[in-house]
Amino acid sequence: MIVEWIRHTITPAPRPLRRMGVLHDLIAIDARRRRNRRAWTPHLRATHGVILDCAARLDRWDTVVVIGAGLAKDVPLMSLALLFRRVVLVDLMFMPSVRLSAMRMTAVELAPADVTGVLEAVRVLPPGAPLPEPRAAVPAIESADLVISCNTLSQLAHAPARWLAQHHHTDEATLEAFRRALIADHLRVLSEAPCPVCLITDTERQEMTAERPTAAEDLLHGVEPEVEGSAWWWRIAPKPEERLLHDVRHRVIGGWLKGYSASDDSPADLALGPATDPS
Repeated sequence: MIVEWIRHTITPAPRPLRRMGVLHDLIAIDARRRRNRRAWTPHLRATHGVILDCAARLDRWDTVVVIGAGLAKDVPLMSLALLFRRVVLVDLMFMPSVRLSAMRMTAVELAPADVTGVLEAVRVLPPGAPLPEPRAAVPAIESADLVISCNTLSQLAHAPARWLAQHHHTDEATLEAFRRALIADHLRVLSEAPCPVCLITDTERQEMTAERPTAAEDLLHGVEPEVEGSAWWWRIAPKPEERLLHDVRHRVIGGWLKGYSASDDSPADLALGPATDPS
């Protein structure tokens, strides 16, 4: 905890991202990775393998765009920098280790961006105003030979939904529809990319007791990506990381994005939802 606090204090970050907990989240996930290095290794290896397999199947290697590279621990960055002339890393912000890697590798460039298009709008949202509509956009996607969305799809709504819950007391039904809309809109933009798309995402969370699931959660909130590739379990929180007697694992899928389906509300429907819970 002390080390995490020191990192949070000395790591440069835009003030709005600090206020919305983005830097805190990056440091926390990196600390968890360090604590559970052995449990995370199969997941990281599988992620690297999917990315490199997709890259090897291309017939042109000029530009690759990687979404969700703020830590870049699950991205085979050196291999991509050797294979592609240009490697564009996209995230809200980048930790110092990633910035240092970008300085050392001439092929790597950083593109800080909010791919949901709603984070700032949520931060300055007046009480009672309609929730902002998703405006997904990915830097450099027009010139890409490969787009990789890496372990970020289920996390897109985390910061804005948390802000709405804490500062606007938005009801859970509205937040659920908002999360679903952001996820669906991200997949829409990916599916419209002018190049192949590699999608890696966790889809389900399970609490395990004695190697048996005792609770489950849909991490994509009813949105179902169609991916041609592989699936595996990620032991994200072996006991006692979160629970004294329970392990937590996530189901992960990775491969070529073929399409997606979304239940209930479409992204456009979310403009009707107020930010403040009327109750």
